[in-house]
Amino acid sequence: MKKEEVEEFKKPSLARALYTILFLVIGRGVSIVVCFAAIFQFVYSFIYSKPNDKVLEFTKSLSEFAKEIVIFVSFNSEEKPWPMGEWPKA
Repeated sequence: MKKEEVEEFKKPSLARALYTILFLVIGRGVSIVVCFAAIFQFVYSFIYSKPNDKVLEFTKSLSEFAKEIVIFVSFNSEEKPWPMGEWPKA
């Protein structure tokens, strides 16, 4: 860590801890949604010989959301993911 980054780091608060727990739970839900989307895409592509474009778009933005969660809970950012912030663009 750079010296400037160490000085800017603030001691975590109770609110930060609660948000971290909340986003860890949401992250678990995201992984379940990804499993269902993967199964759906497999069945859809088996039937129609191509993936569903809407599901592709959704899972791309969902992966960005998951990335934002990991960045927040690992203290690499103080910016809270959705629903406290905006839904990420695909």
